[in-house]
Amino acid sequence: MPARRKTSRKKIIGIILILAGLAVLLYVPSTWALSYYLQRGQSEDFEQERVAALAINQEVLGNLTNAAESEKLMQLAEAFKASLQSRQIIARIEIPRIGLNDIVVEGTDESSLKRGPGHLEETPLPGMRGNFAVAGDRVLYGGPFLNLNDVDINDEIFLRTPYGDFSYVVMNKVIIDPDDVSLLQPVPNDELITLITCDPPWGTSHRLVIQGRLVNASTLENS
Repeated sequence: MPARRKTSRKKIIGIILILAGLAVLLYVPSTWALSYYLQRGQSEDFEQERVAALAINQEVLGNLTNAAESEKLMQLAEAFKASLQSRQIIARIEIPRIGLNDIVVEGTDESSLKRGPGHLEETPLPGMRGNFAVAGDRVLYGGPFLNLNDVDINDEIFLRTPYGDFSYVVMNKVIIDPDDVSLLQPVPNDELITLITCDPPWGTSHRLVIQGRLVNASTLENS
């Protein structure tokens, strides 16, 4: 009898593991489908926002006719940030090397990351002379950063926002511990983009970080 009980217990454990595996296999595709649906809708919304933003941008720039482009972008970014809300669309990110073309939203909670890569709210927006940080998943919700490990030094990253366009060149690629936040520190004298994701793709033991330095920027009125 004890032997039979032991065998039955093994069978039960085996069945549970199989069901858990099936649940994962079903769950992951479902998150991709949801992400695809949300990204498609957000992409259309973003293009409409770009058109609508032109009039708002002109109001902000009305008193900055002779200002430098960097100062104009600073003012536009601050005006945009003032009304920014959680899960709001803030940019389109493109990385040609890995074929990434996704909408970035505000926030990094689960409801935000379901919609796409999320901006770490404690970091500045592009144009605000700092370190703009974005987190994205590699497995769930469309896996926007699945192939981020294939990005190399000197690759290009493009960012389009409702107030301006930004081009970056990758200058740093590193794997760090989860509690290492040194690469998120403010950089008031520089303009960076920092992309963060889990490494390995199915684990959380480390973080893969890609950093790019701004090489070109223009207000939407001149794009």
